[in-house]
Amino acid sequence: MELSPFEVSELISAKKLGILSDEGETKLDHWRSSSAHHEELFQSLVSNNTYEQDVDWAFSLPVHEVIEKAKSKITFERPNLFHLIIKKYGIAIAACTIAALFILLWNLKLERTSRNIVPGSFRASIQLEDGKSLQLPVEKKYFNISEELKKITSNNPLKQGKTLIISTPKGGQYQILLPDGSAVRLNAASTLIFPEEFDRKQRTVKLIGEAFFEISKIKNGDGTAVPFFVQCNEQEIQVLGTKFNVSSYSEDKSTITTLMEGSVKINYNSTATKEAIILKPNEQAVSTLGQNTYKREVDNQSDIAWTKDQFEFVAEPLENVMVKLARWYDFDFEFIDQKLRKVKIEGIIPRYASAEDLFRLLSKASNANFIVEKSKVKIN
Repeated sequence: MELSPFEVSELISAKKLGILSDEGETKLDHWRSSSAHHEELFQSLVSNNTYEQDVDWAFSLPVHEVIEKAKSKITFERPNLFHLIIKKYGIAIAACTIAALFILLWNLKLERTSRNIVPGSFRASIQLEDGKSLQLPVEKKYFNISEELKKITSNNPLKQGKTLIISTPKGGQYQILLPDGSAVRLNAASTLIFPEEFDRKQRTVKLIGEAFFEISKIKNGDGTAVPFFVQCNEQEIQVLGTKFNVSSYSEDKSTITTLMEGSVKINYNSTATKEAIILKPNEQAVSTLGQNTYKREVDNQSDIAWTKDQFEFVAEPLENVMVKLARWYDFDFEFIDQKLRKVKIEGIIPRYASAEDLFRLLSKASNANFIVEKSKVKIN
């Protein structure tokens, strides 16, 4: 049976004062071991305060206002909580219990509401001829177009013209083996458009969102290499055989291509730059509508951290951080304090961290409060 915050606060208070029964010890141990967050709360409550401080703190509270706030967060079947605690335990443990109760309520509220926000997973869909979408298998990390496509579309005709459209939702990612053997890993909220079979003279795909490409080298009968093109918002990337990352979300200001291996040629669709740019490993091309495109040397590990199940932030504004996290965890956010948008964030966050751990880490890094209400996060 799950313990209520009131029951937990009673147990912790008794533990703190050295009067916890064996049965209570068993209950408390079970609660502590059920969650890392529970253990962290327990340690903070028993280690950081003395009961004398709790007494002073409890009697400084506007009791009736506090009880009403507690009732709004959790249902109590006790008509006068504060006085019942005093009657049952005495002033010292009553104060400890009240102090523990409201710390627990505050923290468990975050734990409870953050359950609506979870990390993403491997999932994607393919668009059919009638405009409907068919979910792709989730048990496989790679979806081999040549081998698997006919199996899942035998009773569902594809979109006319044999053009395939595979999309990931917010909170999704997917890996695809293209007809030529090239591997593509789609990040969240991304779409890849490509033919069921590539032309013999060139291979072309269109990207909306973000993807990591590992392009196979293919030659024609005459020995010439078959080029591979990636078209996106502000760039057309030409490659022969290489590894690179492209981020081209429509809501972002820029299209960014980061090269890992090999060499790529960047042509620009609508920027002020007219000449193509050649990238070498550890270089990045940044294109913004109406502005000159430029390249720069980068530590490319932060740009591809998502392919290794991490987020890596290097002096990145909190607003940008929240945009990336929202795509993966599928939540909305709002800055109550506008100044926090520009706070720089440094560090690495596991891509599959719980929402509870995620916002605790961000709070420490930014000195901001993250208030979770179902699938919306408010920052102040």
